[in-house]
Amino acid sequence: MPRTLLEFFADEASDYLDKMDQALAVGPSPDADQLRRFARALRGSARMSDQDAIARAAGAVQGVAADLVAGRRHWGADLREKLGSALSEIRGMVDSVKSPPPDTGRRAELIAQQLGEAVAPPPPPKDDERFRRYLGTELRGLASDIGESLVVLERDPRNREPLKRLLRRIRPLRGIEGVDDIPAVGPAVTALEEVILRIADTSATVGPGHLVLFRRARQALDDVATELIRGDQPGSVVDSGLEIEDLKDQVLETAAQREITWISELFHDGPGPHIEACPVAERGAGSWEAFFALEATGSLDTIDRLRGELARTPEGAARLVERLTYTFRQLRERAVTFGHTELGRVARRAGAAVRATRDAPAWRLQAIAVDLAVTAAALRSYLESSEMAERDEALKRAEESLEAATHPAREPMVPIESLLYAPEDAVARARSLSNEAAGFLRVDEPDIGRAQHLLEEALGLIEHALSQAASVQ
Repeated sequence: MPRTLLEFFADEASDYLDKMDQALAVGPSPDADQLRRFARALRGSARMSDQDAIARAAGAVQGVAADLVAGRRHWGADLREKLGSALSEIRGMVDSVKSPPPDTGRRAELIAQQLGEAVAPPPPPKDDERFRRYLGTELRGLASDIGESLVVLERDPRNREPLKRLLRRIRPLRGIEGVDDIPAVGPAVTALEEVILRIADTSATVGPGHLVLFRRARQALDDVATELIRGDQPGSVVDSGLEIEDLKDQVLETAAQREITWISELFHDGPGPHIEACPVAERGAGSWEAFFALEATGSLDTIDRLRGELARTPEGAARLVERLTYTFRQLRERAVTFGHTELGRVARRAGAAVRATRDAPAWRLQAIAVDLAVTAAALRSYLESSEMAERDEALKRAEESLEAATHPAREPMVPIESLLYAPEDAVARARSLSNEAAGFLRVDEPDIGRAQHLLEEALGLIEHALSQAASVQ
């Protein structure tokens, strides 16, 4: 991983540890909720930076703080000493992040054990093959419903029908014995229910953080469903469950705080490089590149859906053009933020091309919507490749397709039927040609060839008028 990212993580982790130390020192008993929040933030930052041992240790501290908040554990001198020791140990791990000792993983496990984290895995669901297959089918159905809901919510974030449908699916599942004990499944259905109810309570719009959570939950449920339908016991996918719990907490916390970041905070005095933290509700993709690929792919999915609607029918074109422009701008901003400047340049050009067609006729809107399919496919190829030569070729294809889509000399296709004479117009034109032919014959030196040509054209027009009249009758 680049050195700058390690430095960024070390600075951020030290800040979180300082705040946890302050939470422990506020009085006779700590601010457990603050301790839980900062431990969770440290764990998320460590996971994004591929520091698994630090994430494991921070997760153990988060578990203790969560137990304190819920009243499952009680504060005392012994627990204070254990937490203080754990934070000191984690700080040492952070300080040596550039060259970690080989026993870092064992030290993290020891921290978890000293804090009293349960080592035994959760109890499995009922050991009945038919029950597992039934439950797998139900989970597969819920995952499918989440996928269909995502399509609707990305297009219409205020639509409540998909959320109601998901609640109707979730609530019977919560009543099945053993569901909450399956790793990833319990956290997924709980997170979905809590987030949907919060959206309903606050009349909120479904945002990017919600969509990321829904996607993670769908994937986790689908993975477990596959194992259950095969008749197998679900594997230990604890990481997925913890990731979903993190996303849920981050989404709910962001919705509650709705903090404002002043634009002046995004400017720096020094020459750089500068790295800003990703939006808290969208953490958890595993790495910086994985997070960018996930979000850029989501933007391209939205672009393909919108341009498909625009290509099929120009009704509501103004709204579709506005949303397409916004989505390309969003893709461009993400690309530039994560160092994919050339991709951002193509996305900017595509957004400008769409915006320029806002007041264009219907045929022009449909034409550019069709051409953008090539551009979107080329950008997907860029994301799916890690080789620079392949990425350069993908960007070249994207730019060439944009050049064709925005060429100023492009004209609409004219249906051949529109070029044919109506019966009455054909007869009028035939008369005019006959008079013109007669003029060529009345002169001193008649032009027989020219007159014959005009009379043949007039005869053809009369035949066309007769055939058109017969077809109408």
